[in-house]
Amino acid sequence: MIFVGLVAAVVLYRFLSVRLKITDAAFFRFGILLLASVAIGFVFAYLFQKFYDIIVNVTTGTDKPIDWKNGGVTFMGGLVGGVACFFIASIISLRGENRRQIWNVTCLAPAAITAAHAFGRIGCFLAGCCYGKTTDSWIGVQFPGDNYKVIPTQLIEAVFLFHLCAVLLILIFNRRYGLTMIIYLFSYSVFRFILEFYRGDPARGQFGGLWASQWQSIFMFLCAAALTVYIFAFKRIPFNGKQQGDLTKFLYEKEEPAPPQPVETEGKSGQ
Repeated sequence: MIFVGLVAAVVLYRFLSVRLKITDAAFFRFGILLLASVAIGFVFAYLFQKFYDIIVNVTTGTDKPIDWKNGGVTFMGGLVGGVACFFIASIISLRGENRRQIWNVTCLAPAAITAAHAFGRIGCFLAGCCYGKTTDSWIGVQFPGDNYKVIPTQLIEAVFLFHLCAVLLILIFNRRYGLTMIIYLFSYSVFRFILEFYRGDPARGQFGGLWASQWQSIFMFLCAAALTVYIFAFKRIPFNGKQQGDLTKFLYEKEEPAPPQPVETEGKSGQ
């Protein structure tokens, strides 16, 4: 399901690039950076899960050895690592107009990320991980080998992500794609923070009364707030510098100039 999600993300990203008339050269240039970032993101997702395992050992007082050869991955760790890799690589490798396009391409990423993430959560459900707390409610599901029902937090998150993806696509199709990153960071951080209270998967650590994913959600929320202030208060777009004039001139796609109107020549008639 992760593979299906990656394919869906690539297809969606290509479709949006064509729809928004991004050149093939820019598509492949940023595509290579995105693929490299995804690969690095998987490494971070694996390392974050091992970090969770260490937290579990510390908080529970156990000496269970960390299995470095096996184990799952965590999305939040992959997202942080992948995004950091993409921005660092883009800043180092791109110059001039290409660097100024980083923000435009980045604004397409949340729709692709939510699509891939939604399919990944369906994979979590099929694998029987990332489940919720035990429940007697009608919403509960019983996995093979268990004699109790749990809240299907994987499917709940998948439904949320598909809806969020649809909202982001509507913004993009209406030429409001400058807002997608802010909306994605705010909405997913709040949703994930709340969802963690219903999670029952023990393969995560807790400290300060909150799960590790909740601390990451707080960090994501603060990043969204900082980005909002940076754009709306200082009228700046990342990598584009100071913007002049109306906010919509740089948050939204520039309006295409109206086609030239035919000029009537004096002395000529239509006869």
